[in-house]
Amino acid sequence: MASPTASCLICARATHDKYCDYHCKSFDKLVSGYNFWKRALGEISWEDYLTKLLELQETGSSIRDIIEKELQIQ
Repeated sequence: MASPTASCLICARATHDKYCDYHCKSFDKLVSGYNFWKRALGEISWEDYLTKLLELQETGSSIRDIIEKELQIQ
């Protein structure tokens, strides 16, 4: 396996993608949660989903970091 060539957009750990392994797991959970929300609520945009999660007190810090970065990218 080749060595990482980029840095995580959140924590600057080495990575091959935009997020390190740690933040990639959080991103994957965010995506699977989005699919669940879409099934439950019907159509909801990615941006609306992320914004609603930021409003929830239960949303953890790692997920918040990802949400804030994803909203900046958009």
